[in-house]
Amino acid sequence: MRFGLCAGNLVVIRQLATWGYDYAEIGGSTVLPFEGDRAFAPVRAQLLECGVPIEALAGFIPGSVPILGPNVDPGQVRGYLETTIARAAEVGVRVINWGSVASRRVPDGWPMSKAWEQIERTAGLIADIAATSGVTIAVESVNPREANILFYLSEAVNLAQTINRPNFRLNVDYYHLYKQNEPPEHFTAAIPFLAHAHTSDDQRGFPALGGWDQRRFLRMLRAAAYDGRLSFEINGTLTPAFADAAQRSVARMRELQWELAAEGLQESEP
Repeated sequence: MRFGLCAGNLVVIRQLATWGYDYAEIGGSTVLPFEGDRAFAPVRAQLLECGVPIEALAGFIPGSVPILGPNVDPGQVRGYLETTIARAAEVGVRVINWGSVASRRVPDGWPMSKAWEQIERTAGLIADIAATSGVTIAVESVNPREANILFYLSEAVNLAQTINRPNFRLNVDYYHLYKQNEPPEHFTAAIPFLAHAHTSDDQRGFPALGGWDQRRFLRMLRAAAYDGRLSFEINGTLTPAFADAAQRSVARMRELQWELAAEGLQESEP
């Protein structure tokens, strides 16, 4: 498994390899989706030369580009998606996490049936645009403390089955699994669609440094034969304490991974 950090700050991104991370997961705003190619060109160059692969993107669609409700502008949505996905692919992104709760918040009074129709329509559009750039979309279910639609992995699975595109898959975030105590069978059903993963500790702290047992999630991923990317989605700004925690966290997560691998070898011995 490869470990990455969600970061949009170039100063942070340039230090990730030194800190022990395998890749960066940038934010959608990092590729300047509302600005022209001339403004993006120097950012593109900096990202390509930052010393760590840029392999994933989160914070995909901002609240200023709503996809639900009566005020959706199809032209704005398509234009935003085409620009963001294409630029992400240019700097190396291969998987985009689609949580983006602000843009997919159901307005008061808006029928839930219409909201789901809009989600499905947008999901198909996103998958089609992403396919032209070789990018996989990993839709994320978000706990109801933060979102008001698409709470559970089972709903994300149903969406992936409805869209039925090979590049439309799921992101599983341990933070949301933990917050809403998702049943194990929801994760089991998601395994065939699993394309990306996130984790953190409570309050979006660095994993393995707080009270949550990350072994549980690592065991789940191992049982699912998932050996892809696992990004740490963390709150905080660059400080000496942040840098120290970032390094201790990824080192500890690697230790836990090795410990579980050793457990597996012992269990397989006759």
